[in-house]
Amino acid sequence: MWSFMHTAREERMAAASLPQANVVSILYEQHAQLRDQFGVVPDLHGEYRRAAFDMLREMLARHEAAEEVVLRPVTEKLLPSGQTHARNDEEKAAARELAELERMDLESPEFAPRLRLLEEQVLMHFVREEAEEFPAVLGELSAHEQEQMGRWMMRAMALAPSHPHPMLTGSPVGQAVLGPFAALSDWARDLLGRSREEHREEH
Repeated sequence: MWSFMHTAREERMAAASLPQANVVSILYEQHAQLRDQFGVVPDLHGEYRRAAFDMLREMLARHEAAEEVVLRPVTEKLLPSGQTHARNDEEKAAARELAELERMDLESPEFAPRLRLLEEQVLMHFVREEAEEFPAVLGELSAHEQEQMGRWMMRAMALAPSHPHPMLTGSPVGQAVLGPFAALSDWARDLLGRSREEHREEH
């Protein structure tokens, strides 16, 4: 049931089938929003393209930073070694590509094809998250833990930077340099650990 989605509509349907505060529901909805935003940018020009691209950059940066501090510390414990490292590597590669796009003339003939390459890269990353990490969270954590993570995800989104840092994303050193991420990650780990202990005691 919880396989990856091919369209924003499918992701929204998957999100709607879960409680609103569930972390996987939130992530499916964010993936759908990013798919939509990738589709908007190439059809616009001038200041409208710039505004849409800036929105895409901010949405992507906040999404990936929040996943780094909330989702990855959990899925590292649930999945075989190497899978979460691969997802972090994909995010770093996408951040580097986005940094290259930021330096380009948005009206140049090269911009739209390069944006399309980034879109393909990011969507394949989503596919792997949805096929590997999402089922692990839904299958291994309690509903309470999933909703706790959802609340932490929204908090992390609010604290995340609005600009990607390709050399720092996915790295503990990077978390420290970027300010609130290291503390937020520790806080999330501690709360999740306590909620698991409480869940065990109740059962």
